[in-house]
Amino acid sequence: MNKTAKILVVDDVAENITMIIESLKSHYEVIAATNGSKALELANKEVLPDLILLDIMMPYLDGFDVCKHLKENERTKEIYL
Repeated sequence: MNKTAKILVVDDVAENITMIIESLKSHYEVIAATNGSKALELANKEVLPDLILLDIMMPYLDGFDVCKHLKENERTKEIYL
């Protein structure tokens, strides 16, 4: 059985998320977060994403902070960003 790659899209602009999901959904499982906190929550689910498309400029917890948290976590440090 082939596993469909799971992509987490993180952006605080809903239109950007919609555009990316529409472009990818026919070939990948796509999930989305609109802020850094939700991104960290989704990235730590039982089934990890294979790739995270991460916006840098977001309020509160920006993309750099999210990346730092993910790379410091043993469970998520190998996810491609």
